[in-house]
Amino acid sequence: MNINQIGMGYPAWREAGKTQKNQAGTGFAAILHGAEEGSGDITIFSGAELTSGSSYSVYKTAEFDPENPVYKVKIWDKSGNVTERMVDVSKVDPKNCNMAEMYAYTAELKESGKGSFEDTVLKAAVAKAVKNAEQKSAGSWDFSEKTDWVKIARDIMQSAYRYGDLKGYAQWRKFLGFLEN
Repeated sequence: MNINQIGMGYPAWREAGKTQKNQAGTGFAAILHGAEEGSGDITIFSGAELTSGSSYSVYKTAEFDPENPVYKVKIWDKSGNVTERMVDVSKVDPKNCNMAEMYAYTAELKESGKGSFEDTVLKAAVAKAVKNAEQKSAGSWDFSEKTDWVKIARDIMQSAYRYGDLKGYAQWRKFLGFLEN
């Protein structure tokens, strides 16, 4: 296991986190979950939020049909309680969807070959981190909260442009194109 891969969505780990201390002396934990043995599920990606102690995984089930992509999304809170949802990506509206739906949507973009991991899933995770930072004073953001991901991507894209980051601007413009189609 490579420490650079933690939170990057690599499915190789089942429960690869340990409680550690950061510089301030507060603890954090990250547990990445793979597919349950014998389930027939295939882990597409997993990630964790160190500050909240939550983690999430997106799976293709044994019944997965590429013509009608429905993904299983599991979200664990810091206490280990799990919420499971089946997400039909054909019904996801990037202008009004929650995190589970967005992760399933971007997983489908990646799995269908429309974009790389960096162009799709990773951009969704970064967009969520930006949204978390904006709402930090309002408390933690709920995975079930609906939001306009198109607006978030557009705002990040415009910020990159304002700061002269034309490469970043182009990358976010590409992600925005995935969301607007």
